[in-house]
Amino acid sequence: MRTFRLVIGYDGTSFHGWQAQPGQRTVQGVLVETLRMLLAGEAIDVHGAGRTDAGVHARGQVASFQSATRLPPRAIEAGLARRLPPDVRVRSIGEADAGFHARHSACGRRYAYRLLRADDPLFSRFAWHPRHAPDPDALERATRALEGEHDFSAFQAAGSTRVPPECRVARARWGRWEGGVRLDIVADRFLYHMVRNVVGTALSAAASPDPAEAMRKVLAGRDRRCAGVTAPAHGLCFEEVFYREAGA
Repeated sequence: MRTFRLVIGYDGTSFHGWQAQPGQRTVQGVLVETLRMLLAGEAIDVHGAGRTDAGVHARGQVASFQSATRLPPRAIEAGLARRLPPDVRVRSIGEADAGFHARHSACGRRYAYRLLRADDPLFSRFAWHPRHAPDPDALERATRALEGEHDFSAFQAAGSTRVPPECRVARARWGRWEGGVRLDIVADRFLYHMVRNVVGTALSAAASPDPAEAMRKVLAGRDRRCAGVTAPAHGLCFEEVFYREAGA
């Protein structure tokens, strides 16, 4: 069996998230169905580096699958390009080591969340326009307080499956993009809804006299009820996955 690694981009608007679900259109489900058609009905399991929610987009999702096919990666990439719907694209494909797994082999992930400075019909599909325009410097002070290794229980979705809440955030910084400001956040792992809850909390903290201290209090409290609202899914994009082995 050969192991293949794909880098995928998709517009999550019309998908019910990444993970395959009966009766729902999902990115994983579309990829599996398309690969099975391309590979003459071979049973294929596709594993993603992250399970994005309904409405969340991706430009650097990584997926892996195993196959007995003799087709070269370029032929599989061309076949997928012809068969996939327009809201999913395989940006690259190559062979990986036999032990490579898109999720288990990852050591970090990068997400971006885009905010609009003004309502804009050209960008509103991929960015959120909050009711009040935030101060970019205040947002920056708030999220920088999250960098390092912490218990992120306050930013985990209420009612979600309990998992170890410790995450190491390497970067949580805001920068400008054409439509407004964008959070770039890199961590070894993310809890369910963590990035969207960080954004909602940062907007609240930015309105306080000391945004960094407001964010540190929420973080230390470890209570979801003390954090901000969950930002809408459509502003979030899965940008990149990191692996220790350059050739993985």
